[in-house]
Amino acid sequence: MKRRGLRIAIGCIFGVVVLFVVAVLSGLFNQSTVSSQAKSPLTEEQMQSLLPRGRELALAGDCFGCHSQPQGPRGSGGVAIDTPFGTLHSTNITPDPKHGIGDYTREDFHRVLRDGVAPGGRNLYPAMPYVFTHITRPDDIDALYAYFMSIEPIAVSNVSNTGVFQFPVRPFMNFWNLLNFPDREPPSKTNASEQWLRGAYLVQGVGHCAACHTPQNFMMGTDFSRSLQGGNINGVDVPDITAGNLSRRGFDVRTLVQYLNTGVSPQGTAYSDMYTVVHFSTSQMQTDDVQAIATYLLTGPDGKIAVPAAPPEPVSVAATPETGETDQVTGRLTYASACAGCHGANGEGIPNVAPAMYGNSTLASDSPHNLIKVILEGIPTQVFSDGQRMYAMPGFSGELSNETIADLATWLRGQWGGKSTPVTVEQVNAVVRAID
Repeated sequence: MKRRGLRIAIGCIFGVVVLFVVAVLSGLFNQSTVSSQAKSPLTEEQMQSLLPRGRELALAGDCFGCHSQPQGPRGSGGVAIDTPFGTLHSTNITPDPKHGIGDYTREDFHRVLRDGVAPGGRNLYPAMPYVFTHITRPDDIDALYAYFMSIEPIAVSNVSNTGVFQFPVRPFMNFWNLLNFPDREPPSKTNASEQWLRGAYLVQGVGHCAACHTPQNFMMGTDFSRSLQGGNINGVDVPDITAGNLSRRGFDVRTLVQYLNTGVSPQGTAYSDMYTVVHFSTSQMQTDDVQAIATYLLTGPDGKIAVPAAPPEPVSVAATPETGETDQVTGRLTYASACAGCHGANGEGIPNVAPAMYGNSTLASDSPHNLIKVILEGIPTQVFSDGQRMYAMPGFSGELSNETIADLATWLRGQWGGKSTPVTVEQVNAVVRAID
């Protein structure tokens, strides 16, 4: 009798689990959060009046940065997004009725941004940042809808995904959403200024800064408990942009606005994915919104704007654990022969050629990963919004030994980053392996 009772209990548990799995896969828990106002179409007059606001929000969301290839039509998609499970490709978001979103109703568009669900009940992948656009207010979603329906339709077909994304796995996103898609609201704070509230709304919502600047859990979901504390995207250590760390890197509101407006500041220049953000997004936004973002990011838990730290002074570098010594002479001579011609003998940089090393926040990062990566791979020529440009920096992979690169990075960080811990050959080897 006891065995029979145990079998019955196990069978019941198994049945409950099966029913739960079926319920999740069928979308039973997918409750729409779309406002009832979205059920009726907007008038042409309403659409026209919403265009300026929609354009600004689309810029804040860097929509064209993800949905436009560098040399392709704006908004036509096709940008590759690599994941451990295969490659996703961004889609056509122009109002083309066949390949884009031209057939989306107002309610369809709201559901995409609020729920991450496309027409027909098709779950989106979180490469589309619906986890963040979820908090966008209905009137602002209307503005985005009006704007995207006003841009030129481009008849470019979407690129097929690869890997596991070739298969019918979208229903399994319901499980991911249960664990990684919290029901968030627009930020609020007692006695906060309108500027702070606007910045918080853009950063936490459509701007989706935390998508890159926040650690991810093992399911590649955003760890909101460590919001803006840094991440890793495409092999680049994405910096912590909390108020305390921004101030340690020397930023104040003025220089952070300068960086977001132009991509160039005393702390260095935008590169990698951040260059795309500046190019397609922040450099084209209204200055008031950029100032709001900077104000929000630099406001500490005490409600005060963090005070910027002075550039670090040169420090002595400790001995390496491998050899018991550190070769500062090799690092200094390598800089003089390979770097000083562009970055200046004293790290002062050359306008429109190369950024300064003095005060450069990459050198002051806790991890030398990004510095090593830049030395190995270089940076292509970059043109910034205010007419400035930085010429291509060559990569030194194969030109300098890993030991020499470790010595160079150690000297740079000690001289201008205030870092006394030596960079090891193994750290360089690890970045080389990641690149390969």
